[in-house]
Amino acid sequence: MRGKDVTQGRLEALAHPARVAMVRLLAELPDEHTARDPRCGTAYGVCFCHLQEKTGLSAPTVSHHLRILREAGLVEGVRVGRWTYYRLRPGALEALAHELLRLAQQARKALEAERAV
Repeated sequence: MRGKDVTQGRLEALAHPARVAMVRLLAELPDEHTARDPRCGTAYGVCFCHLQEKTGLSAPTVSHHLRILREAGLVEGVRVGRWTYYRLRPGALEALAHELLRLAQQARKALEAERAV
């Protein structure tokens, strides 16, 4: 991410309801719409058309939101032939959750220190 910190970029990416909906859809994987590698069964993710169908958004709008999620490092596209399948990057979500937890703990300590005075 150029010019902004990773946490800020990820929070901004999740600040839109359509992107939160996409993240929730991708978190449900694997499901019957998950493409898998026939050799080993590893999940590639879901196709663009599934995200478009489930969100009810136009193709350009889905593309826009996926680009923002990819740039924030929350989603990755896996190219298989001429198709791209999308999946979450769990480590990115965990890192964001850890940062938010750290901030909450820091705020709790500050409140407790203030009450002790």
